[in-house]
Amino acid sequence: MDTPFDVIIIGAGAAGCALAGRLSEVPTKRVLLLEAGPDAPAGREHPDIRDAFPVSMNNPKFRWPDLMAQIGVGPTGTTGSNSSGTDPRASPRDASTTPRPYIQGFGVGGGSNINGMIAFRGFPEDYDAWRDQGATGWGWHDVLPYFKKLEHDLDFSGPLHGNDGPIPIRRIAPRDWGSFGKAFARVLARRGYPTVADCNADFRDGVVAVPMNGLADRRVSASMAYLTSDVRRRPNLTLATDTVVEQLIIESGRATGVLTKRMDTPSAGEDPQRRFAAREIIVSCGGLYSPALLLRSGIGPGPHLQSLGIKVCQDLPGVGRNLQNRPKIEVVFHLPRAHRQQPFQRGLGQDCLRYSSGVPGCPEHDMGIKVINRTAWHALGARIGALGVGVYKAYSKGTVELFGPDPAAPPRVRFNALTDERDFERLVRGLRFALQLLLDAEIASYRNEVFVPPAKVAAGLSVKTTANALRARAIAAALEIGPLRRALLKRFTVNVDELVNDEEALRAFVRRHFGVGWHVCGTCKIGRMDDPYAVVDAECRVRGIQGLRVVDASVFPSVAGEGGMQLGVLMVAEKMADRIKAQWNAVEAAA
Repeated sequence: MDTPFDVIIIGAGAAGCALAGRLSEVPTKRVLLLEAGPDAPAGREHPDIRDAFPVSMNNPKFRWPDLMAQIGVGPTGTTGSNSSGTDPRASPRDASTTPRPYIQGFGVGGGSNINGMIAFRGFPEDYDAWRDQGATGWGWHDVLPYFKKLEHDLDFSGPLHGNDGPIPIRRIAPRDWGSFGKAFARVLARRGYPTVADCNADFRDGVVAVPMNGLADRRVSASMAYLTSDVRRRPNLTLATDTVVEQLIIESGRATGVLTKRMDTPSAGEDPQRRFAAREIIVSCGGLYSPALLLRSGIGPGPHLQSLGIKVCQDLPGVGRNLQNRPKIEVVFHLPRAHRQQPFQRGLGQDCLRYSSGVPGCPEHDMGIKVINRTAWHALGARIGALGVGVYKAYSKGTVELFGPDPAAPPRVRFNALTDERDFERLVRGLRFALQLLLDAEIASYRNEVFVPPAKVAAGLSVKTTANALRARAIAAALEIGPLRRALLKRFTVNVDELVNDEEALRAFVRRHFGVGWHVCGTCKIGRMDDPYAVVDAECRVRGIQGLRVVDASVFPSVAGEGGMQLGVLMVAEKMADRIKAQWNAVEAAA
């Protein structure tokens, strides 16, 4: 082992970047930031990352390799792979049982390199619910100072906003929304929904100007914001990329170091494996990979670890349990030339509807319908719009487990989406609402055919290449010709009027086409000591293991917000960085 660091941070995603940037502000503390993926040096990021449109999501360089996830479960509640969810008679539990590729950020910046840059804080009651579930000190008034600290709001100021933080927050004003988005807002205004200009401080239902954590012409990732050139030059900060942490080193109930392996080819004579020691270790690998690392290190449900031949260091039943995500479904449509997003507006977000489902047992503000005026980076995507229906507060819970002890193997992820009937019912009602809006006479005049895009074509065009750009342009040109477009889309066209009035068909459509977002959390949740499924305490310290914390979305007791999780993750990192620095100061004062 090298001379011990004061703290090792594992994972340079949004939380890891923020922690490293803030903790290395203390010049006497040595900080090591480890990342399995490649670096994104300040000012020299890949063009796909810098793009204001999330092109990078489909670049395999910035995604964890070989990660798969099972979205739903079988008809008896058991996991399986014998159904594609295409049988209209199937129960809601039949959908998406075949594991499919799942995207998580890889490399310095993590998910902030590939996300849609949507910047919702969440609702005060979300964080008050955390507090009430045992996350003492994590209520709304406790976390608000850290939301303010991280942001530089370019539109609003006042007691609920910050204007000095590293993350810019901006919105497109209603006057500048695309014509389809404006029509969407007008139709909903007639239904009684107001326009909400500042949804991060005004928590009413209504048509929301979507906040984004980027600038008009480029992304601002967590790496760009917190690991600037000046920060990277700090002598007390070490960044090691292409370095996988295979296992935490636990000695006598204390985390003392990490065992790593280089992902790239080491120099001649260099051992690819290396150990690093630290006085404290922070796991910040995200909602899927943080529990996987704990499990590989012998921290988790004893029976699961024993079945894999892993020595149990600490039996914590909650590691990898309580996995949460947001179910969603989209309907897409061809946009007439006059109603497309302006080319200079490359961002994904303009406006969306926040509303309450009214389903028994569900909170207010639990649903959303997002207007997407541009669905892909290429010429075809600029001609295709969508309404995305999302369940903000889902109740279905999944699991993260290991296939085996091999650190190179990805975790086994089962979301079990829509297993809670409230989630399925809300998604069905939300789809019906979206279809009713598409049938409104005003909105109908702003769109052409509604259809289900052929998955192979969409996936094939997703990666940004010259060949794909040419293919997309050719398809887009063909769809400009009305008769040809209707002929080409005939197999995929949705008869909106028939579907909205056929309850059985509507439910079958949801079962067949729903998915989940990228907002995973809850797998190492904060909780009370008497909660057997709590993994960390209110200081994010792992129960039963000294010198070890988890700081990322996995500590969320429950989903917070209304789409996008980056601000919540950064808030947790900012709050814990302050707490750790305060503890350092207390130790030095006592000495």
